[in-house]
Amino acid sequence: MKKASVLIYAVAGLLAGVLLTLFTLYTLIPAMTREKGGEAALNAAPVSNAALTEAALDTAAYLKNGDFEALAETVHPDYGVVFSPIATVNLTSNLSFTARQVESFGSNTAKLIWGVRPDSGEPISMTVGEYLARYVTNRDYTCAPVVTVNYTLRVGNARENVTDIFPGASFVDLCYPGTAEAAYGDWSILRLVFEPYGEEELRLAAVIHSEATV
Repeated sequence: MKKASVLIYAVAGLLAGVLLTLFTLYTLIPAMTREKGGEAALNAAPVSNAALTEAALDTAAYLKNGDFEALAETVHPDYGVVFSPIATVNLTSNLSFTARQVESFGSNTAKLIWGVRPDSGEPISMTVGEYLARYVTNRDYTCAPVVTVNYTLRVGNARENVTDIFPGASFVDLCYPGTAEAAYGDWSILRLVFEPYGEEELRLAAVIHSEATV
């Protein structure tokens, strides 16, 4: 009996070690993958603000019009595009989609977990359509009154970490800065992150929502 117990404990310990290793790899692989992409971006030639602004407004138009085929063509072919409902990007909990998956957004009716609500900590469980309506096209960002490149006009309670997660990338904020009547507490931003790809191309790496929170 003692030998059998020792064997059982040994097997259980081995399985626990394997599971721990798999969990660690699952957690680290997205960050390692994106870091590798960041190294390539760091060595790329600088991109003009005009080119970034044009890419951002085009992307916002594709999202607004539900033109997912055109949107898919902008997605980074190696790392996909990350969607974050708040300014703090988490490569483990936020969803990432390949270009092919983005192309099928129109027919994807599954409930997905996109992250957690900053106010309550509740999971954000929505279909693609529901998520886009709430966190991406909640305003017409193609007509945003303020557009900034690699600069954030409004900062909320969520930690700003876009430059840490996407080193070497550039981002464009399409910003509604808020109104005086609401003490500027009604601002919101659609942040689009682009990484250089090839010699002169820009590819979409992230779609981030940021807004005033209580």
